[in-house]
Amino acid sequence: MKILIIEDHPKIRENIMKFLKISWYISEWAMNWKEWLLKIAINKYDLIVLDINMPIMDGRKFIKKLRLNKNNIPVIALTSNSMIDDKLEMFDLWVDDYLTKPFELKELDARIKSLLKRKEKIIEKRIIIWDLIIDLNKHKILKNNEEIHFWNKHFLIIEFLVKNKWLIKSKNQILEKVWWELEENLNINSTTLEAHISVIRKKLGKDFIKTIKWSGYIIE
Repeated sequence: MKILIIEDHPKIRENIMKFLKISWYISEWAMNWKEWLLKIAINKYDLIVLDINMPIMDGRKFIKKLRLNKNNIPVIALTSNSMIDDKLEMFDLWVDDYLTKPFELKELDARIKSLLKRKEKIIEKRIIIWDLIIDLNKHKILKNNEEIHFWNKHFLIIEFLVKNKWLIKSKNQILEKVWWELEENLNINSTTLEAHISVIRKKLGKDFIKTIKWSGYIIE
C-alpha cells in the first residue's frame, strides 16, 4: 500500500514514515500545497495522512479541492484541536477519520488498516494493471483483451499480491495465504513458490512481480 504523508513538522513526519516502513507500507511526503497537488496528479495513493493546520493552503482547503475533483481516496486528518465542533468539521469536509495530536503511532496504524479494509470491501472485482485486466470473480487474466491461462495456484499468488499492491509480502505470507490455508498439512517450501513466480513472470513479464532482496515480493 502506498501512503502520502502531508505534514510540515519534520520530526512528526519522520516518525510517521519510519513507523510505516517498519509496518511494510510505502510512503511519500509533501510539506506544501504545490508538492501536494503535484504528487496527487502524477501518483496513485491508497491513503493520505494530512495535517490540517498547514501554512498557506491549509488541510481544509486541500480536502475540499480533492473532493471537488471527485477523488475519493481515504484521508486521515491530524489536528491539534480536540473541541467537538472541530471534530464535526472534519467529517463535514469528507475526512474519513482523524487523530488529535499528540497520538500514538500504533493507533495511527490501526486506523490506516481499518480504512484500507473498508476500501477493499467496496473495490470493484476487475483490477487493471498496465495492459492487464484481472477478473477476481471469474479467475481470469486478460492481456490486450486475450486471456492468459494460469493454474489456480498461479492466479491465487497474483490475486494476493494485487490486492496488496505497493506492499511487500514475504515468502511465508504468500505460502500461508495460497497453500497452508487451503491445504493445512501440506509441506511446501520457498522453492515451490519461486517456481510458480517464475512461470507467472514468463507469461506476464519479468517486472510484473518484483523481488525485494531478503524481504519478499511486490507488485507496484
